[in-house]
Amino acid sequence: MPRSSKRRLSDARRSRGSRSRHGRNLRSSAAGPWLPQLTGRVPRFHLIVAETLGFLRSMAPEQLAEVKVFTAPMPPDDQHRDGMDRWQIRPPNDVILYRVPLERLAKLSLSDPRDQIRYREYIERAVISAVNELLDGGLGGIINDDLLDPPR
Repeated sequence: MPRSSKRRLSDARRSRGSRSRHGRNLRSSAAGPWLPQLTGRVPRFHLIVAETLGFLRSMAPEQLAEVKVFTAPMPPDDQHRDGMDRWQIRPPNDVILYRVPLERLAKLSLSDPRDQIRYREYIERAVISAVNELLDGGLGGIINDDLLDPPR
């Protein structure tokens, strides 16, 4: 009988945190405490979208006060136009950006630092173009015209 209670106690301990292979210590980050946390595609995408939207809100606070930007991995199966949708406009205030089509159409490898810069510019341009489409060209006097063209 004591064995089963001991087993339950050890199972409860395991569920609290991730232990090393032999159960002695908690696992540490693979990068160590002195390096920044590793980020992936999804957090990077969300960060770029948030920063771009913050920039746009600082440039045109009245126009963007009610605008909401959402992200989704892929467009719904039943919704397709001629090609792959990069974003969807839902009047009156919503924009939905689709992460996977934007990343695939960018055709960039994020292992190269130069491609990371191009990737950021591509996503920023997509956010600006989608918000401009929602506002029916309302960002024309605020943002340079070359940024208003949708990314290719």
